[in-house]
Amino acid sequence: MKLLDMMRERAAKEDSYFQAALMREDVTRLEKMCAIAKACETMAQFEKDGLFVGWTQGDLRTGELKEPLAPLMAAIYAYQHGDQSAAADDAILAAWASFNPQRMKILVHCL
Repeated sequence: MKLLDMMRERAAKEDSYFQAALMREDVTRLEKMCAIAKACETMAQFEKDGLFVGWTQGDLRTGELKEPLAPLMAAIYAYQHGDQSAAADDAILAAWASFNPQRMKILVHCL
């Protein structure tokens, strides 16, 4: 998956300790989501089982991310269930680009 490759590469080169640590944590979250998506037989099951992977501290505010996270989850589910085309990779990147800023706003409010 292009997103994971890019994040691993950037984390390895990142000068900021905080940014590198957050990227490594995000890689772990995304890998966990991928494993859950692969194990789920239906998208509905993945929406239930894959939401809480630590997007916020203790997942206490992750429910607030359900709507912006939905496109990323759908793209990851499709990718894990066979659509590993360039278009699927691009859909994951686009969904991440939309989701991540919204998540960061919530993370900042958790500090």
